Amino acid sequence: MDLDQRKDFLTELMEHVRLPIIASRPDVLLNIVNEPLLKNNPKCIGYVIEAYHFNLQKSAQNFTIPQTIRCKPRQFGDSHKVILMFNRSDTSPMCYTEWYDPATKLREKAPGINDGRQFAGLGVIRDQFVFAVGGVNNSCSQSVSMLDVSSQSPSWVPMADLVVKRDRLGVGVLDDCIYAVGGGNHKNSLNSVEVFDVSIQKWRLVASMSTERYGLGVGVLNNRLYAVNIYIISLFIICNQGLKLVTGL
Repeated sequence: MDLDQRKDFLTELMEHVRLPIIASRPDVLLNIVNEPLLKNNPKCIGYVIEAYHFNLQKSAQNFTIPQTIRCKPRQFGDSHKVILMFNRSDTSPMCYTEWYDPATKLREKAPGINDGRQFAGLGVIRDQFVFAVGGVNNSCSQSVSMLDVSSQSPSWVPMADLVVKRDRLGVGVLDDCIYAVGGGNHKNSLNSVEVFDVSIQKWRLVASMSTERYGLGVGVLNNRLYAVNIYIISLFIICNQGLKLVTGL
């Protein structure tokens, strides 16, 4: 894929990034302004200028928030949503969890994971099944646990192990499949990617990234999976053979 096409993908991705909100701190805004990937793209420059003006004007008395996806904080919508929070204990191997209800601003105890699973990746399928993938429990782990939040008595249950041990990995969900992307295994950063197919309850390796990435974020937009680590973006698409690496930005 040539450079112009890659720039098109970057523009499409940045259209949905809330730059005005995340750029509220001057140091963050400065990093954004100086980012070559953005300042060399005319449309992305427009998003950067929008973020700059947003933060200059928001202290004004009659300031109105622009009605764009980039300027509006995330909303929970009409359905009742809760946040599942994870807390690591320094005295116990167990990982404690709590429900947080933004509507009531109250916390409530949630089912804990019996092992620590520090630096695990998290993903949700069908707004019902929460997956804790990999992480560290004394050593780098292949373990996967699942919580069915619709259950009358929810608890974490073990699932099929990853093919590769991973911590600080990225997790993304696409077409009811959960992807474990990159991460590390104490010795090396990883570029490998694997997918869990719920229908057959198994993990399998798919196309690798062009670069090893550790401590990355993963997002899904328009049936594409993006793996983002500092200034490097990998783009995957779904094809007949499964996940296919398209390009690295």
